[in-house]
Amino acid sequence: MQIKKILDEKDIKRIEEIIERNYGCKFRMNSYGAFITSEEKIWLFSKSIDFGLFKKIKRCYRIGIYFGKLKRNNKIKLSIEGANLIGKNASKNIAILNDKEAIKFIEGYDVKADELINCELNNFVLIKYKGDVLGVGILRQGYIENLTPKARRLKI
Repeated sequence: MQIKKILDEKDIKRIEEIIERNYGCKFRMNSYGAFITSEEKIWLFSKSIDFGLFKKIKRCYRIGIYFGKLKRNNKIKLSIEGANLIGKNASKNIAILNDKEAIKFIEGYDVKADELINCELNNFVLIKYKGDVLGVGILRQGYIENLTPKARRLKI
């Protein structure tokens, strides 16, 4: 992981606006520090971290939590952790699943939602089950494409 840029207030404001536009909630990133990698991945970390220390360490692979990946069309593909941070207060692009579909989703399969809340076709949606956020998918015509990485899928 190579840090491309530590995000300043202007960049953080832009990301907050993208989140508000896509998920209908205000997520304040002021309490976190943030940086972006050369692959456009956004990471959040504690503001108490001194980045001068990491210039001395040669093999540092992880700092903070992976929040999501910035896409070209002003959207953010949230990670599971990012979806959990955003999903508590989101009011747009939410798909609610039933028991059977929730199990299929955590196993890595595409699913059909019981209820869609303010969803846009071909956009990222937060997947919820009984108030819990399971992850993120893409709403397609008639189904939701699962975006859970293979390493994070569960076998039930």
